Amino acid sequence: MNLSSIIFFVIRKLMKEHKDHVVVITYGPSSEGSVTASPISHQTPSSFAYSVTPSASRFSSRRASVNVSGLVLRFITLVLCFVSALSLAVNVHRPSLRHQTQSSSSFASYPELLYCFGVAVTGFVYTSLQTFKGVCDITHRGVLISEPLSDYISFILDQVICYLLVSSSSVAIAWIQHRNEDAIKTLRNSSIVSASMSFSAFVVLTLSTLLSGYKLCKRFMW
Repeated sequence: MNLSSIIFFVIRKLMKEHKDHVVVITYGPSSEGSVTASPISHQTPSSFAYSVTPSASRFSSRRASVNVSGLVLRFITLVLCFVSALSLAVNVHRPSLRHQTQSSSSFASYPELLYCFGVAVTGFVYTSLQTFKGVCDITHRGVLISEPLSDYISFILDQVICYLLVSSSSVAIAWIQHRNEDAIKTLRNSSIVSASMSFSAFVVLTLSTLLSGYKLCKRFMW
């Protein structure tokens, strides 16, 4: 057997016995050659490596859709709270001296309607801040407050504002049912509008609260 046949036989044997090694053949100045084997690391392609980019893309798109949905719901709540407060604010005036003995046509004279007005203003201010933050989060992510802290705060305050809205609408409805005087007919109609807007704001903000809870729960899973 010549030298090339011997080298070929050695290479085949080394490749069978050491699959994770590479054979390096070097020739010196003489006619005899030397065969060495050096280990190399063979990494099998992982399916995860090919699915990282699509998963990250789906994650970011799902997160963005949740933020946009929450922003739309908060803007609707803002409008409803504004209409609720405005419907009562248009009836602010002092009664004349000759009508002091009659029922006042100003909502400030009734604690129930004053509470409803205060809650509507509180909801308007809160949803205004949340809407502004939502716009900033979409344009510049996390520019005002960190996302984990924002999820906790939104989840808690959404529930508080929801409770205030539903309680104010129920108080206003109870007041409307016991007031049938003609002197406050305009105020009664305005109170009906205000209570309706407060309850509608409660329903919409409840959906926003569900989104806040969803984001908070997914944060523990992501």
